[in-house]
Amino acid sequence: MERIKIGITQGDINGIGYELILNTFETEEMASLCTPVIYGSPKVATYHRKSLGLQTSFQVVDSADRAKEGHLNMVNCFGEDESKIELGQATDEAGQAALISLDAALADLQEGKIDALVTSPINNATIQLAEGKTFKGQTTYIEEVTGQERKALKIFISGNLRIALATDKMPVSEIPAHITKDSLAERLVILHNTLKRDFFIDNPRIAVLALNPHADDKEEQEIIKPVIDELFKRGVRCVGPYPADEFFGTENHKHFDAVLAMYYDQGISAFKSIAHDEGINYTAGLPILRTAPAIGVGYDIAGKSMLEDVQPLRQAIYTAIDVARNRMRFDKERSNPLQKQYVAKHDDSDKLKLDQVEEEEN
Repeated sequence: MERIKIGITQGDINGIGYELILNTFETEEMASLCTPVIYGSPKVATYHRKSLGLQTSFQVVDSADRAKEGHLNMVNCFGEDESKIELGQATDEAGQAALISLDAALADLQEGKIDALVTSPINNATIQLAEGKTFKGQTTYIEEVTGQERKALKIFISGNLRIALATDKMPVSEIPAHITKDSLAERLVILHNTLKRDFFIDNPRIAVLALNPHADDKEEQEIIKPVIDELFKRGVRCVGPYPADEFFGTENHKHFDAVLAMYYDQGISAFKSIAHDEGINYTAGLPILRTAPAIGVGYDIAGKSMLEDVQPLRQAIYTAIDVARNRMRFDKERSNPLQKQYVAKHDDSDKLKLDQVEEEEN
């Protein structure tokens, strides 16, 4: 079986990105599981390797096409230019270097030179975009670069725990306005299809959390519950809404394949209390495959050999490998040359585009 080719961005060069990468591939076993390709700077990588006293070897290649199996490969995104390293500092130069690495990896991913992308931690505030635009995060940026019309779905994963977010980061006062029937249905359909195709779960079970503490206010009665009921009729096994504190306090999450939280703090607080630092961020609903360790740039420990665990990056790589294979397997098993014949179900509403459930699975 041909190894999955995984592109890995260097992240913020003043943070723990290279320490994560070099420690992860210090043993040859990791490079035997996939064909890893770092998008970065050989000089910066060498600096980090020496300062940390690591022995991890890598080879520079002209293109991801030339990456060799069994080796840690690096595509030099900077030529002879040397990025200034200021460990533990948030600098614009480090931000721009992170963006150059991300752009190069995305270009290769879209051209099919790599199969999946694993992004290392960056500092959004240090990245300056052209025309005065604000960098709102790697997920939003990837949406724009890939021409994605609808919002991607963030899923935090640790083992069998998967918590997806119905809304993006925003002030609490703005959250209710962003929870609509259309948006909630779209998120649940994406999550359902992702669990089936990417994680190869045949009949996934999804728990939906309530927005309000008692799960019986306006949003639950008029938006969340009707969408759950309608989707359940159409084959999406989603149930709820559950009050978040009671749901996680009784470990009810163990009975489901995924949980849809209504807002960032509701989902991430529960995730971190359960998974601690061993988790990844998975981006669903995109035309490309992307994972990331669910940790920050780590300025406070950068270059001090204080990194205790590289599991988040390893898990991000493992997940990328598994999902790439699951997608190939899923698509192969459903590649039937005979056109399926079925009677489409219709209703009087055109607002919930729920016909997508069947279309996106095939």
